[in-house]
Amino acid sequence: MGIINPGDTSFDDAALGNGTVSYYAEAPNSKKVHYMPKQDVSNFLKGVSPYTHNKTVLYLGNSQSHSINQKKEGENTMSGYLFNELLDSNITFLSASIPNANLQEQYLLYSFFKTSLPKIKLLVIPVFMDDLRETGIRKPYFKDFFKGDFSIDENYDLALEINNSLRSFKQTKDADTNIINNGDYDALKETTQDIVERNLNQSLKNNFSFWNNRENIRGKYFITLYKTRNTLLNISSQSTRKMIMSRYEKNLNALKTIIVEAQKNDTKVLLIIPPLRQDIKYPYDKKEYRAFKLELNNIAKNYSVTLIDIDNIIKGKYWGYSAPTQLFNEKDYDFMHFQSEAHKIMADTLKPYILKEIL
Repeated sequence: MGIINPGDTSFDDAALGNGTVSYYAEAPNSKKVHYMPKQDVSNFLKGVSPYTHNKTVLYLGNSQSHSINQKKEGENTMSGYLFNELLDSNITFLSASIPNANLQEQYLLYSFFKTSLPKIKLLVIPVFMDDLRETGIRKPYFKDFFKGDFSIDENYDLALEINNSLRSFKQTKDADTNIINNGDYDALKETTQDIVERNLNQSLKNNFSFWNNRENIRGKYFITLYKTRNTLLNISSQSTRKMIMSRYEKNLNALKTIIVEAQKNDTKVLLIIPPLRQDIKYPYDKKEYRAFKLELNNIAKNYSVTLIDIDNIIKGKYWGYSAPTQLFNEKDYDFMHFQSEAHKIMADTLKPYILKEIL
């Protein structure tokens, strides 16, 4: 069902905390209608194909859209609620998300889906201020994306930069494959070094449980270092995160490119200033946050798209707690993820705007 069990260690979800799990919404046929790039995109497209004769809405989000705090049986995400409710209006609501997704990565996702899904009538983009601090196309999420055969068929500088990244991922993968399949490498298989290494590795696996779990051990080591740094510097989830202006501007330029491309394809765009926990100090500089909202308003006006500000619709009681960011703490405040009740509130809030844009 796409749920990560509390006992499993997933470093993609390391910041979620024990109370929050990833959940990728499903259709009645048990096929996922919410995509994350580490999944097989061909399986996703095959699974949603029975529904794409409808008008299609594509929501490009981050971990907020695929995470539920304190999930109970039968609960859903905003994506799942909207998929189920909009089917009655002959609308198929599909989602794609990446943790901490920046808008350059969203441009890549849109560029792919506009060519692989039947006509997208509406593109919904929540613009998270915090994610504007991120930049570039991250290899862990995109190294196997599209099986290395996709490139963006545009001449924008951003498109060329992303294509170079995808090409480098593919070349690295091909190089690794060539090393494995190379006859010269095969000839080394029975050297003394290889025999010793294989026997030692097998012995460690047989006698020490930690050896099979060494990737998780390494991950936990780096998390401990991260917590130690935060403790020494008194950094918590409420610490103000200042904008990195070069990344901020690059991401907003990516957003403008997405809008231009969508409009060229007769796809409407709905921009969202997403929910933000406001019952306690939030981690944005208030002046920067006001300037961010003003700039999004200007973009919406200049490109004639709809922008809705729903940053205050989720009450504090519905927000979750994140994994501790410091040593000796059990948890920290979460400004990104919330309970299923909040997902339903968000779905109910977005639904009339979606219907207005698409019908």
